[in-house]
Amino acid sequence: MGAVAQLLVISPDSTVLQAVQRCASSLGHTPILARSLTQAQRALTRVQVDLICLDTIFPNEGLERFWRWLHNDRQCATLRVVLLAPPSATVVQAALPSFFQAERDGLVSKPLASRELARVVAQVLAARPREREADLLQVGSITLDGATRQLLFAGGGALPLTPTEWRLLRCLMQRPAEFVSPEELLEQVWGYPEGTGGPEVVRAHVSNLRRKLHSIGEDPQILRTIPYLGYGFVADEGMGT
Repeated sequence: MGAVAQLLVISPDSTVLQAVQRCASSLGHTPILARSLTQAQRALTRVQVDLICLDTIFPNEGLERFWRWLHNDRQCATLRVVLLAPPSATVVQAALPSFFQAERDGLVSKPLASRELARVVAQVLAARPREREADLLQVGSITLDGATRQLLFAGGGALPLTPTEWRLLRCLMQRPAEFVSPEELLEQVWGYPEGTGGPEVVRAHVSNLRRKLHSIGEDPQILRTIPYLGYGFVADEGMGT
């Protein structure tokens, strides 16, 4: 038996959810169930998963948007997927979402056969890279470590981050000379379509991060707010006032 993995299963069909749940349990893995793409996004902000089992019953536009959101997160960008699709998809793969890669992902036709599903899930998990490349992003003397989801300081301090906090800081630290609007952050970090979501979501997370920084003795004002411009990350020489 290999290492225990966490599988995110996404389908509105209870029969599909139950079938994959049984399969994951039989292989010694932990299934996390989501009945919608929105529920799946929420789950991915709370826990790390090793494989996504995704029902193609969702509209293709929604699937593509979900995958773009997923790949904004370096921690999730290398995730493999097992698509659960109609039998026709195994013959006409052009009908599958564009992100599907036959050489790295899995495909199982519905109705799901337990042995075939178990074989494909085990095969895709076994083919994962054994080591994850560390994602180090440095601004001034502060480093964002994607492998451990921590903010590291020159003096040796470290701040553990939730997945959402990590994505927020990554978005800001990738553009250290700029201020990013709440609207853009809602789209890039939370995956909200343009024109949806409220700026209070961003404001609450920034405030919480500042409290956490203060609690470990670091300057909370490395997260700067400029009215009408947005939020920026300032470290050492930084970006002015």
